[in-house]
Amino acid sequence: MDNPYSPIPELNLLRKFDDRFGTHSYADGFELLDYDDKNELKGWLDDPKNPSHAEFFEQLIPFAHATCSGSSYALWRLDDRADLADLPVVFLGYEGDVWIHARNLRELLRLLPVARDVAYEDEDLDELFPARQQYLTWLERNFGLTAPGQDEEVAIGKAAMCAFGPPFATWLAQFTDQGVVDDLVRLLD
Repeated sequence: MDNPYSPIPELNLLRKFDDRFGTHSYADGFELLDYDDKNELKGWLDDPKNPSHAEFFEQLIPFAHATCSGSSYALWRLDDRADLADLPVVFLGYEGDVWIHARNLRELLRLLPVARDVAYEDEDLDELFPARQQYLTWLERNFGLTAPGQDEEVAIGKAAMCAFGPPFATWLAQFTDQGVVDDLVRLLD
């Protein structure tokens, strides 16, 4: 790729796949955005231009819509690790819900072809998302990964929340109301 989408090789490969097959063709509601577009974080703070919120904007790297309704995925820069793909992936809901969705980008890539809106619960994902099988082939070929089964899908989410939920809740409490943090902490139980 002449002009990489991001400094993260995994996301660059995904962008190339996405450009070929199209948004929403392989995963429910998933849509790559401009990498690190801070406009995606607006609405999470009352005044995003307030200098006291600079850390909030610096430590979250938005990269995709998670749902068709405007929820987003962002990488949480919890430390200075060199491999940005190894950062936890945060779900930022358009209604204010938030959680750690995956421990890293590769886990998120595994989850994309199995995540679905409740409205599609009993429907065939391959019929709903025509490039889903191509995505699964791409995932295996590029990373040696497969989609998780239902039990493993739940385990991935729990492991992510256990590993990063408490420090994320502490960090997030600096920037948002206690209700959002309380909801996040309840997810840890």
